[in-house]
Amino acid sequence: MSDATSPDPADREVPVDAPEVGSGAVARQHPVFVYTMLRVAMLFAVGAVLYLVGVRGVWLILFAFLVSGVISAVVLRTPREGAVLGFTSAYKGINARIDASTRAEDHDDDLDEPLDGSPTATS
Repeated sequence: MSDATSPDPADREVPVDAPEVGSGAVARQHPVFVYTMLRVAMLFAVGAVLYLVGVRGVWLILFAFLVSGVISAVVLRTPREGAVLGFTSAYKGINARIDASTRAEDHDDDLDEPLDGSPTATS
């Protein structure tokens, strides 16, 4: 039973614990890291296949980058979209903090002005 005065559980903030170093939880929480590791693994796998086929030297590096890029554009679509969402949410968070800081500065400046409209003395 909950009465009308008890706070809504959805309104409470839940503390987020940082994952331990080396716990494997970092990979689940950072889609950019996951996408990067998958991309590097695909580059090495394509490079190994090209090496076994007989491609050597600069051509091996060039073709490995080109072929793995084309394959990853199709195969790694979901992890790439997750990485994009990770970047987008990070930028939105930064912009929100900048906006909040700007509003706080504007509010502080408004409090410094006298009520009668006369200019303030500067030192």
